[in-house]
Amino acid sequence: MNRRNIIIGSITLAILTLILLAIMFIQPTHTISITFDKENLSAKIYRNTDKSTSEITSINGNSKIQLSDGKYIIKTSSKSGSINENSTEFTVKGSDENISIKTEYSQKFMSSKINEYRSDISEVLFAKYPELKSSFILQKEIILGNNADWYAVSYQRGVIDRNSGDIYTVILKKENNKWVIKTKPQIINTIYNTKDIPEDILSETASRLSPFSASS
Repeated sequence: MNRRNIIIGSITLAILTLILLAIMFIQPTHTISITFDKENLSAKIYRNTDKSTSEITSINGNSKIQLSDGKYIIKTSSKSGSINENSTEFTVKGSDENISIKTEYSQKFMSSKINEYRSDISEVLFAKYPELKSSFILQKEIILGNNADWYAVSYQRGVIDRNSGDIYTVILKKENNKWVIKTKPQIINTIYNTKDIPEDILSETASRLSPFSASS
């Protein structure tokens, strides 16, 4: 009887040990939904620990993957070089997560698109505001939007007067293959003095056209 109890006890202990080991080494995973703000993007996912960073998988386009609890880094890029490579850190902790990746077009891509669009944009812009061509100096111009269908440009008055330091911004959008002016030249663009312009477009315009911005 004692021997039987010993055997039962040993089996029970072994089972408990296996369960504890399973809990320790087989961690539950969670669904991580990753969405990009532009098409044709890819990314590498890295697990980030205090001691090292190791690549665990790669994805192309919007994806859903399974990850256990921990800290991670997503490094986003495009084969065409259309965006600036960037890194996004996130943490998985006990639940599913939705990760949105926001990117910026690279200077090379913007320059290419601006050169492609310049003739059409200039024709539309200077027809309505000829003084921009005659009395102002172009400062910065950028391409925005998920489909490169927004354009923003800043001008500074060329004549030295009391307004010479002010920067005026104009925003256009490509609609039905034609460029449409969305704002008059003005110093500040907000949701209150513009119409039908997404807030993220206004925010990125203000940030990237700022004279203090390192990028254009």
